[in-house]
Amino acid sequence: MDILKEIIYEQNKEMLTRIANDKYNHDAEKDKFMKKYLKKNFTHIKVVRKDPTPKYEKSMKRLLIRCVK
Repeated sequence: MDILKEIIYEQNKEMLTRIANDKYNHDAEKDKFMKKYLKKNFTHIKVVRKDPTPKYEKSMKRLLIRCVK
């Protein structure tokens, strides 16, 4: 799991770097953005044992029925 966390951390870092380069011109603003959003805790993985899709489908059907009425 630690290897997967490191991979996710590196991917997040690369993505945030690209966003910071597009959004900000000054290095200080880019660093502030990176410090704000690049956190080690964002790489934790929550393992789900069962598939939640049927529950989501059921709630979506209920929502659509309410919208149609």
